[in-house]
Amino acid sequence: MEEPGPHQLRMLQHFGLTPATDLPDIGCGLGRLAFECASYLDDDATYTGFDIAPVAIEWLKENYAPRLPGFRFDLPEVHNERYRPDKELGPEEVRFPYDDDSFDMACAFEVFRHVSPDGVRNYLREVARVLRPGATAILTFMAIYPGEHEVRHAGRAFIPVSEGVYSRFPERASTSMGYALALIREMLVEAQLEEFDLLKGSWHDPYMEFTPLTHGCDLVAVRGP
Repeated sequence: MEEPGPHQLRMLQHFGLTPATDLPDIGCGLGRLAFECASYLDDDATYTGFDIAPVAIEWLKENYAPRLPGFRFDLPEVHNERYRPDKELGPEEVRFPYDDDSFDMACAFEVFRHVSPDGVRNYLREVARVLRPGATAILTFMAIYPGEHEVRHAGRAFIPVSEGVYSRFPERASTSMGYALALIREMLVEAQLEEFDLLKGSWHDPYMEFTPLTHGCDLVAVRGP
């Protein structure tokens, strides 16, 4: 497979990203997708990186934002055991710092595998809120499909911790989470996000044939209300 940044850009283009798109990248990390968007998006388009890792956001603000006028990077004041242990506001309470109906498209690559169920529900509601009517969001999960039992990833089993919720590290909070596909769909409906495509992740099958649309995690394409 190609590197994450170019691959993510290719996936977004497949689902409708254009050079004129206003895009929030939820869980932008160190800016792999931002790097690709810097040469892809038009001057009038916007890219908004959103991440809970202070070091990543500080680096992007220092090295990317001054050179890219349409790019901004935001650090939410939200609790995370690894990155923000001193914060009290949980992911189930955070509000994205953006107005309603602000974006043409949104993406969250490999974010929800590190978020609690209530946090996922809130993030999905926030995605729906900031999308313009009918806009698309591309979201990835570690989805447990019907009939899958004793599911493993990288040699470690997903352990059931509650109805439809799994973790490879149940002794840790919100670490390496998996969600039953039925629960993912239930949460999408609750957030008024309409699923229109589902791509099964390659983590389920080491022998899966790779295509330009193959992703490690399970990818769900949805439309906002």
